[in-house]
Amino acid sequence: MPKAPNLNKHLPLLLGAFALVAGANVALSSGTYTARPPQPRAEEKSRDRAKYSLGQRVFDGKVKAETAVQPDAEAQRARLSELQTRLPERVGKKKELSTLAGKLTPEQLDALDYYVKERYAK
Repeated sequence: MPKAPNLNKHLPLLLGAFALVAGANVALSSGTYTARPPQPRAEEKSRDRAKYSLGQRVFDGKVKAETAVQPDAEAQRARLSELQTRLPERVGKKKELSTLAGKLTPEQLDALDYYVKERYAK
């Protein structure tokens, strides 16, 4: 029958290694945190993405504007002027949003508003 190994002479070495590993684990994990921040629900994300995309297309001139002038052209002009002030100076020089007044549907105007607020947030 083989002899059982004598653990008594290796015990201090094993305990030291265990203490070293346990100490490193505590030192490296200070505090609590979430590995991934909470994400919005999928339907909110897709709805916001669709609104952002529509606003971007309106901003870039890729959406056909209405040919008939809307009755609320002055209200749109005021809102578009407010959005114009949100644009950075370099972009504002190239883009004049007030030219779209009276040509946008309410949905397009809301999407443009959302796009400008998200893209050029101050």
